[in-house]
Amino acid sequence: MKKLYIYLFFVGLILWSCDSVTDLQPQQNLDEAIPVAAINAIKTNYPEATKVRFTTIERNKIFQSDFDVKVERMSAIVNNVGVISEMYKQTGVVNLPDNIKAYLEANYSGAVIINVCQQVNKDGKIEGYKVILKDKDSKNITLIFDATGTLIMNVSDNPNGGPGGMPPPKLYFIDKNELPQVIIDFLVAKHGDYKCIKVGVVLDGATKNYSVVISQDFTTFDYLFDEKGNVLKSSSFGVNAPSGRFEDKPITINDLTSKIKAYLDKEYKGWQFERGIAFIQNGAIQVYNVLITYDKKQYSLQFDKDGNFLKKEQVGVGGNDNKVEVKLIFPKDVPATIVNYLASKHKDYKYIQTAIIIDKTKKTYWITILSNNEVYDYTFDESGKFLSVKEIEMKLPDNKIYDRPLDSKDIPSNAKAYLDGNYRGWVFQRGVIVYAENKILGYVIAIKVANDYYYINFDANANFLSARKG
Repeated sequence: MKKLYIYLFFVGLILWSCDSVTDLQPQQNLDEAIPVAAINAIKTNYPEATKVRFTTIERNKIFQSDFDVKVERMSAIVNNVGVISEMYKQTGVVNLPDNIKAYLEANYSGAVIINVCQQVNKDGKIEGYKVILKDKDSKNITLIFDATGTLIMNVSDNPNGGPGGMPPPKLYFIDKNELPQVIIDFLVAKHGDYKCIKVGVVLDGATKNYSVVISQDFTTFDYLFDEKGNVLKSSSFGVNAPSGRFEDKPITINDLTSKIKAYLDKEYKGWQFERGIAFIQNGAIQVYNVLITYDKKQYSLQFDKDGNFLKKEQVGVGGNDNKVEVKLIFPKDVPATIVNYLASKHKDYKYIQTAIIIDKTKKTYWITILSNNEVYDYTFDESGKFLSVKEIEMKLPDNKIYDRPLDSKDIPSNAKAYLDGNYRGWVFQRGVIVYAENKILGYVIAIKVANDYYYINFDANANFLSARKG
């Protein structure tokens, strides 16, 4: 694939087959015993397995076993009572379906592929694919595809925009009924009757989150929740997802344009980058929101898509004392009183920054959130009592993008050819043509294959861009 630099590597460990529990100790947790039930599950289901090793995914609960079966390198996810939930065969990018290769080329050009494997059932039939890669910003990303090569789930590390370079997040799948009740309640309240597509537990260092993909009304909704049910990230894709919507994603200092950096260097000499968010419309950045530290104070600044300065706000608590310390915390560590207060004020919101400001005499919670494309800067005292809020209105461009219904007879020939080649027996359900100022911007088409729904996105020339299972 053009511009996709592929480096497939498999760690060459000295592996061995053995019969004792002691020999199967996970080397990264020498004080943790692998449950006998987990070991026996691998031996029973794979009697020809050799070079068996175990690693811990979630301590005392979920494990990954890597082993060889003849010439095949295999792995399985098994729990502490011996239930195998996932089975994989190690493979290479050459064995990926062409539509996955096209998706990677269109969406992750320049990424490094770390690992590729096929998800298989007990009979060896392919059920899907897992691709782990590192993007150009050194962020680890795990992509889950079904057997057709359609994306189901996208899991990346550092959902709050922290530095990359850490190992990929650990991921295993659970049933929707195993979600924390607070997350189930949120989904029911927001979506009512919906179809659950996939639920994953994401372990990123010491942080445990839940990635949830659901479908409703020809649209797929992606959520990332923390353990308390706070929404860390959300997005939608499909026929009824608003084409002109603004999405936000964390950015690093490397994502800032030279014009933005030059402005900051001139106006805030010695500035320090803290956080950044890009507001995106139909794949193009429209607004940059940057949080910096300068002269012991922090500022939120906005720039347009060309890097021109728009506005600034001082945020948090300004300090003139060298002993003032800003300590970042995880959203899951925000006290319940603050979480409840924010929920009462904002139906939907995402955390931009969660921190504690510590000075000589007191601690203050500094919480910055995004709600309805507006940023709110909150402070609370040590007990969680509300102190202040500052609204930072976002200057977003006018929405001049709109949809029109697409009739099946008007599907472009390129799109039909793609659907015929990748979704045998597909049946048209619904579609839209996306326009920008009376010019076609692209197509979104919903189809049905057997009992499954798929939403496929094409550009103005009907070339494939992306697809999601619904």
